[in-house]
Amino acid sequence: MALNNLFADLVDPSQTLSTLCNHLKQETEQLLFFCADHDGNHKASQKFPIASDEAQQLIIDSLDKSSEVTIQHKKRHFAVHAVPDLQCVILATPATIQDTLPPHWLTTVIRLSLRLFLAHKETEDTINRLRIQKKQFDRKSGVLEKKFQDIMAENEQNYRKIQEQQYNYSKTLQAEIKQQTAELRSAKKAAESANIAKSEFLAAMSHEIRTPMNGIIGFTDMLLDSPLNEAQTEFAQTINRSADALLSLINNILDFSKVEAGKLDLECIDFDPEITAQDVCDLIRPKVDNLPIEVLCRIDNNLPANVMGDPGRFRQVLVNLMGNAVKFTKQGEIELAIMVDQETDDHIEIHARVRDTGIGLPENKVEAIFEAFRQADGSTTREYGGTGLGLSICRKIASLMGGHVWAESQTGEGSTFHFTTKLKKSQQQCIKNFNKVSLAGKKVLVVDDNLTNLNILKHILDTAGLEVVATHDSSQVRTAIEKSIAQNKIFDLIILDIQMPAPDGYALAHVIRNEIPTTKRTPLLAYTSSNDRNAQRCNEAGFNAFLTKPTRREILFKTIEKLLGEGQHEIAGGPSKEKLITQYSVREELKQSIRILLAEDNPVNQRLATLILTKAGYKVQVAANGKIAIDTFTAAPDDFDLIFMDVQMPETDGLEATKIIRERGFNNIPIVAMTANAMKGDREICLNAGMNDYISKPIKREIVFEIIEKWLFREMGQ
Repeated sequence: MALNNLFADLVDPSQTLSTLCNHLKQETEQLLFFCADHDGNHKASQKFPIASDEAQQLIIDSLDKSSEVTIQHKKRHFAVHAVPDLQCVILATPATIQDTLPPHWLTTVIRLSLRLFLAHKETEDTINRLRIQKKQFDRKSGVLEKKFQDIMAENEQNYRKIQEQQYNYSKTLQAEIKQQTAELRSAKKAAESANIAKSEFLAAMSHEIRTPMNGIIGFTDMLLDSPLNEAQTEFAQTINRSADALLSLINNILDFSKVEAGKLDLECIDFDPEITAQDVCDLIRPKVDNLPIEVLCRIDNNLPANVMGDPGRFRQVLVNLMGNAVKFTKQGEIELAIMVDQETDDHIEIHARVRDTGIGLPENKVEAIFEAFRQADGSTTREYGGTGLGLSICRKIASLMGGHVWAESQTGEGSTFHFTTKLKKSQQQCIKNFNKVSLAGKKVLVVDDNLTNLNILKHILDTAGLEVVATHDSSQVRTAIEKSIAQNKIFDLIILDIQMPAPDGYALAHVIRNEIPTTKRTPLLAYTSSNDRNAQRCNEAGFNAFLTKPTRREILFKTIEKLLGEGQHEIAGGPSKEKLITQYSVREELKQSIRILLAEDNPVNQRLATLILTKAGYKVQVAANGKIAIDTFTAAPDDFDLIFMDVQMPETDGLEATKIIRERGFNNIPIVAMTANAMKGDREICLNAGMNDYISKPIKREIVFEIIEKWLFREMGQ
């Protein structure tokens, strides 16, 4: 308490009263408090029943009688308690007038709460004293340290005297050491230069090899699109697979050499991480076609639709991690999960997890696999292939992207690889929302023996407002359907996995179509990991649609919408005779329904862009300048899904046209700059004018289609 008196002038009385009042409220929730000191400062609980002036007068009148007294005022019991240690007084009353608390109970509760508060305060004072004592001990230690340094300095002086006596003997030795040191430094610089030259040569050589490799792959693809007999097709496919494998190896070597030479640069552009993840799963799925492996994709609901970073490098890390999982997994499942770890006003940290049920790794070998040219075991190079560069490159790329790559694994129990990256938030950022008005309230039965996939699919359908009944036991399907019929809650849709223990999806479809009259016309969706060409068999079994796992959410929802729409039609007109709905037919239908406005004044560019888009199945209308584009769009805004806008045009240029469209309230239509301006900063000028994206000329088909995929197909589920 002496320290408190010493620094009393430095203590804020209002802060003390606030702390005391908060403590009392926490300890006694049924009471209201008014705390005041001798200087007129006071703090009160919310809803304290009397005004502050009245409360202070009541305290003054009560303290004339005793330092601890219970009184009755305005039909309420009040307890007054003076606290000399804090130089303040507490006035307390029950929270409600209906509370009939004994007066002695009221004073006892206040007394005990005060003791606890003062005990805490005394503990803090004790801690402060100990802190001061620690500083004193630190000062003493400093003095001892100074004395020790003085002794060391004295020893140093004595040592130098000995050195001076031995100077003649050591002079020659020092000269030799200096010469050897210079030689070592020269050798080190030469080795570093040779290493950089090696990396630069390796990068140049890899680039030179890529040029003919791209020709081989491109013309092989064209060859496969031409009429070939069975043997020729097999030969061409073998060439294609070999070229892809060689190109992948060259890319790894090139990336590694770039990292070693410090020349690996990262882009910072808008991209959709969910689309990237789905693309990776689509790329990986054919590699497990003949294996009993489920490829799963789990997406966090909080994942934004758009972020800013390097999509190519982000995709490369995911492909390497997923490819590594495929290499060491013979059965079970491979799951890619994209989650949001944390986010700030400007950045978002994405955490990708690749989990497999493969052979796993010993704990002492987990870190070694991230070293260049190393694998967990030398024998794996022969059994599984690979250079040992992939994971090393992943870790280096993740580091450049502000994240990290690591693994968790146990032998025989599979592995989980983690990849974190810090990305910028996009100006077009929004959270994906798949709540579908047309789907809300619809009842769906989902059957899948894989619990992980079942949970993922149920979660996705729940976000759309569907009422989902999920089961992993196919033998319980008939019971679930009969129960729904008995409760008059007939399923609007049934989703069946194909590959399940008996009965499998085909057998269940037969039961639903032929043995249960109520579900004879219920839409059936086959949802399977198999990539076999079994669409015909699904059609014959009675399925209305066929999708492979994991499908994009927008494709899944669009397929369900088509099924439920057709289901209503079938009830009136009997079973539909139309062809089976697949993800390809859905995407083709969506593509052919997309309408694009092309604002371009150059006739050659008009023809080229129109040819590219119409050949791909899109509907295109051309506007010869910005003014025509404004008039055409604003006259019928619902007739267009996207605008490709040239920047330099007569009458009204693309930037001004975009600003006018935005000023008229059309903020949802994606506008993409299609311009020859490709200098640094041109992209930012287009975005600041209100455009959503940017394509530089000359126009490349794959980039145009990627932009359409990004801004239109992404929105299909919203």
